[in-house]
Amino acid sequence: MDNRVPQELSKFDLKQRQGKEVGSPLGQLKMSSVFYTHSTMKQPWGIKMPSIPSSTMFHLVLDGDAIINVCNSRVKLGPGDFILLPRGAGHDIVDINSTTARDLFENNIEKVTEFYERLTTNGYGDETITLCGTVLFDNEVTKSIISSMPDYIHIKANSKAHQTIKSIVQAIQLETQNESYGTGLIVSKLADVLILQCIRAWINDVSGDNPNWLVAHTDKRLSKAMKKIHGDPSANIDIELLADLSGMSRTTFIDYFKKVVGQTPKKYITDWRLSLARERLSQGNEPVLVIALDVGYQSEAAFSRAYKIKYGEPPSHTKSQRTC
Repeated sequence: MDNRVPQELSKFDLKQRQGKEVGSPLGQLKMSSVFYTHSTMKQPWGIKMPSIPSSTMFHLVLDGDAIINVCNSRVKLGPGDFILLPRGAGHDIVDINSTTARDLFENNIEKVTEFYERLTTNGYGDETITLCGTVLFDNEVTKSIISSMPDYIHIKANSKAHQTIKSIVQAIQLETQNESYGTGLIVSKLADVLILQCIRAWINDVSGDNPNWLVAHTDKRLSKAMKKIHGDPSANIDIELLADLSGMSRTTFIDYFKKVVGQTPKKYITDWRLSLARERLSQGNEPVLVIALDVGYQSEAAFSRAYKIKYGEPPSHTKSQRTC
């Protein structure tokens, strides 16, 4: 018996899988650039990292120990540990003795390529070696995803996700060290995968009581509703239909959705559609009416009113600013 999958079936299955991924907000996640630092720090050392808007930062400890002080939290990192700071918050990374952090630029920094640099400190004690990165993004969907995430995601060396994440970080390091044709594009794609892997690890570990819209995609009661919402932004999405898909009454569905996601279904749908629209407006090539209809609005006027309430400016202004 021939156990090979027919070519037509393989193509169909691939398209089905791709469709499911595109239906999730994670299918829209996109990073634009990565700046990478290989740091060798000898005690005593402490580095104050500035806040960088529209960025995600990470640290991978290759050897030694470190402490991250971020948003009133103290996170100890050992060999192999990885930490992601989704919103690029300013933070201190210091030695195990909590040495006072000094400004980043007071250390010895050697620029190797456009995307890669080496940092060393002036101490003589025990050594800590890290790979650190700043990942930049500018699309509205990515901002929406990142804004819903916690202050940090700590992935320990014994985590199931660790080996994959470490391999991606090292691939970025290798690519940035040996800059050549296509380096910028390649490292941004690797960064997409890195952030996706971190989000996956976080979702796998997060509590079911955590009000977060990404978690709703893995919630047994809400997953079908979320697929419906993201499957076609232009569709007329009825709350009763979403409730029925979730096996709940309308009132119970709204209450449960708000508990898990952190906002009502109506507001979530509106915010999601407007973030998609803002991303398309930033490209500057499509008429506002076309975008409005594609994200579920019946008229340009209704879309413009909702858009201005959320972003404080009309769609035409966003479009003209992005094309200047």
